[in-house]
Amino acid sequence: MPKKLSAFHYQLLTVLLWAVTCFMFYQECYPYHFFYKEQNQLFLWTNDYLSTYLAQPAWLACIVGDFLTQFYYYLYAGSTILTLSLLLLMGVLYIALRQVRLKKGWAFSIAVILVTLEAICHLRYDFRLASTYALIGSVSLFLCCCQKRYLLVLFTPLAYWLFGYGVWVYLILALICNWRWALSTTVVMIIGVYLLKGTYLLPTDQLYTYPGIGKLTMPNWYLEKQFMVDDEYYFGNWDKVVKVVEEEKEITSEMLFFYNLIKAQQGQLPEVLLRYQPNVLGTFYRIGPDTPMLTIKNMNELYYALGDMTFCERAALMACVFSPNNRNNRMVKRLAECSLIAGDSAAAQKYLGLLENTFVWRNWAKNASQSIVYQEKAAFNNQQDTISVTDNAHFIMMQLLDSNPKNEVALDYILCSNLLLKDVKNFKRDYDRYCIEQPRIRKLYQEALCIWLAAEQAPQEQWQQYIKDMSVMQRFMEYNQQRGSAQFKDTYWYYFDKGKAPKI
Repeated sequence: MPKKLSAFHYQLLTVLLWAVTCFMFYQECYPYHFFYKEQNQLFLWTNDYLSTYLAQPAWLACIVGDFLTQFYYYLYAGSTILTLSLLLLMGVLYIALRQVRLKKGWAFSIAVILVTLEAICHLRYDFRLASTYALIGSVSLFLCCCQKRYLLVLFTPLAYWLFGYGVWVYLILALICNWRWALSTTVVMIIGVYLLKGTYLLPTDQLYTYPGIGKLTMPNWYLEKQFMVDDEYYFGNWDKVVKVVEEEKEITSEMLFFYNLIKAQQGQLPEVLLRYQPNVLGTFYRIGPDTPMLTIKNMNELYYALGDMTFCERAALMACVFSPNNRNNRMVKRLAECSLIAGDSAAAQKYLGLLENTFVWRNWAKNASQSIVYQEKAAFNNQQDTISVTDNAHFIMMQLLDSNPKNEVALDYILCSNLLLKDVKNFKRDYDRYCIEQPRIRKLYQEALCIWLAAEQAPQEQWQQYIKDMSVMQRFMEYNQQRGSAQFKDTYWYYFDKGKAPKI
């Protein structure tokens, strides 16, 4: 007869199943939230930086959580670190509940339920790993003090200082032990905090984002999708972004932004401009107080691809300003790249020096100044007067093209932006300015030129000068006989007559 499994074995199997489920969900279904969290901090392993944590509550939990968060950059690291951290929380909770004389079954069940709720809290993009370590630390401190209950009272301010809102778990466990001790503990905590003259008091708007307490939420699949295209673009997996967008049924503006950015750098923007309506290039965006956070963080990628390092630097700085605690390692890396391309070695060394004090970006920072990529990129930088009172993308792209007419990314963006607005007059002006000596023969541009030539009743010689694709001429004649017909939906003529131009 086979042996029956004991209660311990059932509990062990439950924990293993829970851990595998947690890991697989976050790794397969929700991995890009980890990359977002990693990018939106800058953890420096220096005494000066670490000392800044001492001026806030939950400083120990924040140091541990933020230190581990930087490793979310690596594949599988985020889901592994989170799963192991939650298992550690489950373990100390179980021991603490057993310490307050709950039966094994009840203690185990409550620990699993509470840690599951904590795992759900991590679905939020702004929920920090430090929150889990605030709970782990508070429960561990309770275990150290529970044998001598007077220590529960004395160490309450310490629990708040080290672990922030995790002190509530500490107080609840004290309450289970003895309500009188819990009352005394709470009074001591309040007195201790106010003796510090409010230095360590947290505003209520940080209740759900500051370490120690969480807010239950549902998975945000929309944000996960946006983070996915952003990060895969950032990691250089452009084919994956293109495939996802082209297979997606519900395409968002952020997905189109990166899709067009890739196609422009591959020289294919005119071919895909009319594929999705309404389309998003990003050239009509302005950074201001009402600009969505994702847009602010994306704008530096547009300027970087175009080649304007001044506005790229500005956009990266703005993204840093709107990041938690004004720290964002991805934007610091971009600022270093901008300085290297612009030839500002002093500024570059400042940003590279910061990244050299991280564990993840240390090697990149040491080798970045020798990269040939940034030397080649410098050829496309804006050589005009970069002091500007406007972030009008059309003006920026004109400066870039005047500096280097071979900048095909800027050329396609300026021409396609005109065409999205149905501004054929300015399209023709920009085409003449930058494409006469080196014609940019694309089907989309040929179709747009047909509209201008027809409107101007241009002579035959002018048609022959601009229209090099005779199949476009033939189809234009057919369109004029069936104007607005859906069989021409793939043409600019149909968009010009039926499409809706973006508002600017």
